[in-house]
Amino acid sequence: DMDIDTKQQFINDIIAECKSVLEENPGNRCAKYCLEYLNSEEGKNLDSKDVVTFYKCIKTGLENPDSSLGCYAMTPLDYSKFGGFFDKVIRDYHGDESGDKKHITDWNVDDAVDYDVKKLGQDELSMRVRVGRNLIGFNLPGEMDKDERIKFEQKMLPAFDQLMEKYGGKIHSLTPDFGDIGANPNLISK
Repeated sequence: DMDIDTKQQFINDIIAECKSVLEENPGNRCAKYCLEYLNSEEGKNLDSKDVVTFYKCIKTGLENPDSSLGCYAMTPLDYSKFGGFFDKVIRDYHGDESGDKKHITDWNVDDAVDYDVKKLGQDELSMRVRVGRNLIGFNLPGEMDKDERIKFEQKMLPAFDQLMEKYGGKIHSLTPDFGDIGANPNLISK
């Protein structure tokens, strides 16, 4: 845990880094909204542990200054814990300064819809599933370690099996092995 002076120096270093990034890359939303956030009441009231977590969320946006976004929540709770930051970044990215737009997630698919890509003139369809979203019980990618990524992939395999059964295809995993559980049967071969 940081003392108050160390915490303030850490925040000052983040602010300096954001200003430096914005000089060369004024479109970097991460740096732009980080400056606003750290000067807001919410940002000023972060405890030292939250400041470190917040830095993890913005680190890639500062390390890759030409990125227009570059910030990633570590856990689903980060979206509310650092809401004053993420809300502005997300609204800006989606062109919603007013906050009037509402995203509606609807995973229900009509059984009458035909998803046969051959009827659309395609012989093969490639799909990539990233660990870019969250399942209950798992951190987001930035906070996952190798063991958690393996557990995540293993949890997803039955769903992929159902997709393959219905639509065909193969799984090509980037996970080199399943640790103590053994070899990954879906590993992309060299």
